Amino acid sequence: MARERKHPRRTRRRGRFRFFYKLISLVAVVAAIVTACVIFFRVNEVKVEGNSHYTAQEIIDASEIEMGDNLVTLWTWQINQLVGSKLPYVQRVVVGHTFPDKVTLQVVERTVAATVEGNGRQWLMASDGYLLETTNQNQGIAIVGLEVVDPQAGQPMQVSEADQSKGEAIVPLMEALDQAGKLSQCTQFDCSAASSILVNYGIHQLRFPLHGDYAQMLNLFQAALDSGQVPNEPRVFDFTILDNRVFMQNPKQSDKPEPSQDPDATASDAPDPAASQSPDPEPSASTEPAASASPEPSAAPEA
Repeated sequence: MARERKHPRRTRRRGRFRFFYKLISLVAVVAAIVTACVIFFRVNEVKVEGNSHYTAQEIIDASEIEMGDNLVTLWTWQINQLVGSKLPYVQRVVVGHTFPDKVTLQVVERTVAATVEGNGRQWLMASDGYLLETTNQNQGIAIVGLEVVDPQAGQPMQVSEADQSKGEAIVPLMEALDQAGKLSQCTQFDCSAASSILVNYGIHQLRFPLHGDYAQMLNLFQAALDSGQVPNEPRVFDFTILDNRVFMQNPKQSDKPEPSQDPDATASDAPDPAASQSPDPEPSASTEPAASASPEPSAAPEA
């Protein structure tokens, strides 16, 4: 009986040693692969693509990649951090490895979207809110009624605590306008009002709240334009009065809306406090709902 009990113990011991042998073999194989990569895969060529604001050599110098560097240990996050901190117009770099010795840096650059004031100087800003450089001439959208605090090239726009909501609204609004293909037609963002941003778009003005679904608001605006109810005259499109509605006004009209002729639409009982910022207010006729979230935008005839 005693001998029969010893055999299972020997089997278990052999099984344990077999596991350790496999583990040691796996570690040896991995070590051999890593050693081969370190020894053989060395950078011999760096190619830069997608750059327009900076030269290829400036991108390479900023990345700190040198000939002979190990190809495997070039990390994308590290190169992005290096290049982004030195070259403000670079938004990101996609690093490609072509073994055995080639690196490709695919550069995505920022473009100027707006001009904003900070510390008594004008700063160029990209649509993602990053500051690019100082300028003596306005480019893109002129942002007024808002000042950048402690501006630095290559860093996001920072504003005072009192203007925090406005600062947080600028970037998503610009991104929504850009995605809708309307950013290039905007000339000014007026942030003077306490709870809204007034955007000059061609001959029209668009009043946006500081928070909301800007993509949906722009869809409503486009529906109003496509409806054929918008005259070829300056109008103010107000998105702050009702959800899922855009109200069209004459710039010289008051901001108090009248009930819509559309039975599915309801007018706001109280106008937006920031609506008084519209130019040359005069007591006059009603605000017109130009479009709604329904498939067919509703419009009331102008007074």
